[in-house]
Order: sequence, then C-alpha cells, then structure tokens
Amino acid sequence: DLVRTSKDIFSQKREKFIFIIDEWDSIFRVHRDNATAQKEYLDFLRDLLKGQPYVALAYMTGILPIKKYGQHSALNMFDEFTMLSAGVFAPYIGFTNDEVRLLCSNYNRDYEKVKRWYDGYILEEYQVYNPKAVVSVMLKGTFKSYWSETASYDAIVPLINMNYDGLKTAIIEMLSGDKVKVNVATFRNDTVNFKNKDDVLTYLIHLGYIGYDDVRNAAFIPNEEIRQELKNAVE
Repeated sequence: DLVRTSKDIFSQKREKFIFIIDEWDSIFRVHRDNATAQKEYLDFLRDLLKGQPYVALAYMTGILPIKKYGQHSALNMFDEFTMLSAGVFAPYIGFTNDEVRLLCSNYNRDYEKVKRWYDGYILEEYQVYNPKAVVSVMLKGTFKSYWSETASYDAIVPLINMNYDGLKTAIIEMLSGDKVKVNVATFRNDTVNFKNKDDVLTYLIHLGYIGYDDVRNAAFIPNEEIRQELKNAVE
C-alpha cells in the first residue's frame, strides 16, 4: 500500500519523498531467529526504495551494515558509513579532540581525565569520544560509565560465552591493554551466523564495545568507560 500510495502522490504532485528510517536493523537483532520476517522486511525495503521515481533520498540508521544477506543483498544502492569505515561522517559520529577541549574549557572539566574515560575510537584520522558520555560528564561532573544507561552488557555476555577460538582470552588481553588481530571481512552482518572469534569481535566493534584500528587490523578497548563495562561482562 505504501509503495502504491507513494507512486500515486508522486504522479500527481511530482514531488519526491525523503525516507528516514531509524534502527532499520532492529528486526535482525530483536527477532534474530525469524528468518521469514527478515526476508519479508528486506523485500519490503527493496520494493519501497530501490529504483523508485518518487525517492529523493533514503537515510537509514542502525548498528548492522546492510550487505551480505545472500540473495537479499538487493539494498546495494546505499552508501554505508560504519564503525569500520566511517568515511566523511567520521568527525560527526562523536565529539572530536578539539570539540572536547573546548567543552572542558567551557565547563571547567579535566580534559586529560575526560580523554582517558571517553576517548579512543579511531574513525579515519579522528579520535572520537562517546557523545552521550561527554554530554553527561560535562553536565554532571561525575566520571563513571554512562554506557549502562543506554545499553546493557547482558546482551554481549552470551557472545563472550561462545568462546570461539579463545574469545574470552582475547577479551581479557584487550582488558589488559593489548590489541588483538581481527578479520572483519568474515562477519555476515547479522546476529545469528557467528562462525568464529572474528565475527563476534566485529559485531562488538559495530556495537561500540570495542574499537578498531584499520591500519593494524586490530581490536582494542578504547577507554576506561568501556573497560569497566567489559570487565563486568567477563565477570
């Protein structure tokens, strides 16, 4: 009905639509085992958006990239910007160093402490800070993990317990400050088809629980906030 109605409106008004879809991938995370619903959803998005004359722009946000769904990889008309390849959006995903220095000056906060707690994500040439945490520490002045206010580490405990290829050991190594080699190319962009340690680590990168160094192809714990969350998850 939406496709037909959009076509009818466009044929009369000759004005295109901008589609904005937040958390586009929710069905793949919340209903991870419902392959039938996922297929129907992808078919719907393809029919709604791909090659339609009434579409000016489609902007979708989520955690998972949209490729590698077998024959349903038909949403290939999108440019993707992810935690692995942020492109031109890199400085806008979180606060940059310069922005945090200015905020610390304005709010009289300890810049080095803010950096230790909330910095560490490497996106292109930028060091990026957790935006929610930076806003919270500026307003409240309390250095703690604000991550648990927006996400629960309970979601990643089952992943760690899979312990593919020594996954727990890799997590503990990162907690101690080391970087761990990871092949991000094997990830199938869903939460069901985990085959090895690299798949789980790549998913954790997309979730923001660990950072990624694309020069060294390595995963690491970006800051003290995430270190505390992962420490709780491991325990």
